[in-house]
Amino acid sequence: MTSKTILYVVNAIVPEEIRAEKICSALANMGHRVIIVCKWSGEDNIRENSQGYLISRIKRNKHLTLCIPGNPIWTNAIQDHIQEFKPDIIICREMLLMLSCTKAAKGRNIPLILDMAEHYPAAMREWKKYSQNPLSRFLVHTLPLLDLIESHAVKHADAIITVCEEQNQRLQSQYSYLKEALFIVHNTPEKSIFNDVIPRCNIPPITFGHHGYLTLERNLTNLVLGFDIAAKHFPHIKLLIAGTGETFDDVSRLVNTVSSRDRIHLTGPYKAKDLSDLYNRTDIGILPYSEQEFRQFTLPNKAFDYMACGKPIISSGLQPMKRLLDETGAGIYGPCSSPEDISLMIERMMEADIQTMSARGHQAFLSKYHWENEVEQLQSALIFAIKK
Repeated sequence: MTSKTILYVVNAIVPEEIRAEKICSALANMGHRVIIVCKWSGEDNIRENSQGYLISRIKRNKHLTLCIPGNPIWTNAIQDHIQEFKPDIIICREMLLMLSCTKAAKGRNIPLILDMAEHYPAAMREWKKYSQNPLSRFLVHTLPLLDLIESHAVKHADAIITVCEEQNQRLQSQYSYLKEALFIVHNTPEKSIFNDVIPRCNIPPITFGHHGYLTLERNLTNLVLGFDIAAKHFPHIKLLIAGTGETFDDVSRLVNTVSSRDRIHLTGPYKAKDLSDLYNRTDIGILPYSEQEFRQFTLPNKAFDYMACGKPIISSGLQPMKRLLDETGAGIYGPCSSPEDISLMIERMMEADIQTMSARGHQAFLSKYHWENEVEQLQSALIFAIKK
């Protein structure tokens, strides 16, 4: 494939949008000219080079650059980038900016690829921030607006990148989307990124860890209460919750009420550079996500991080995670819908063959679930979109 100019459009802070950066770095390493169009969040530089690609930020009032479908600020900015860089391909991260991408690219015959790492309508319906006032509840929960936005995004995508087979099956079933136009690019880490992490854990384990954005569907209040029950039976165990988000204050207040509060540590926000240290402090990764629609069509990047670092996984019974853990033997899964459920899962892990799970997860990372293996699928998506 000859070198192409590619715009990657994302409503995120870059750097710190790990998937976007991995994709753009991989594309640059293939020899493509890559520009990330992203929002401005107070950085000194509107444009800067990073890992072989150009970061180009939209410097506007933050309230004016809200990620609203068809926002003219985004549409005009994408159009300006099209005129300046004359891209051969546009990759749009998620669905909310696809309307701006299609408007900006109208009549230009530029292939559009949708990087669809999540079932976004289901995700928005499960996030706390869209249930806090009558207007957001009406727009997100009552009207079929999100489904119409997703339908438009899928319809106008020449190819779609997903992160799991379950999402592919949904898109084929719900939208009759062409199977050959779907490409799974897992959210796996690069082989060298956790070289500073020792791929093993304490036996018996000491620290159970959850890392990532704190949202309602991650079930972290039940995790705290479940850990508190288990802590009465295992007086040496600890809980590390790393990250911030819309439920951080709720979780923090709850921690202060439980008897094991001295053994629960909330780190608050962290950067990507902090992950190696956080994983070195962790023995077991725990993903107790609610078994609702959103999480049934995605695989969290943290699952692959834990495997890379030799950290066995506790997961709820979400179909993508069940499939991954059945395949790799990297952990256990079961109900996590109540504190008692999570306490039992911790107890199960304490009695499990942790050393074998650690070794199997790490081996699965080395042999299959690392970023270098995803690049071929990414390249295939580009070739398909251009030929379509």
